[in-house]
Amino acid sequence: MPLAHLVLQYPDWQSGKIRLLAATKNRTALAAFKKAALEEAHLNLLGCDDAVLRIEYEEELHKLEKLLNALIPDNAESDND
Repeated sequence: MPLAHLVLQYPDWQSGKIRLLAATKNRTALAAFKKAALEEAHLNLLGCDDAVLRIEYEEELHKLEKLLNALIPDNAESDND
């Protein structure tokens, strides 16, 4: 399975491009990102007052959980590269 990389990007509005500033495959960083991204998606779901949008947020949260669990297993913190 391909190894996930965490990337920091920044928009260059003058050129209309996205600039890659840094990248890491450090598993501790990946695990921290996974936790933060899932927490933010969960908070978006909890803060949604619209019944229709709530369905969409819930589906997106489940999709994100599946993707991140596949790319960044929970035991990822123990193996730093």
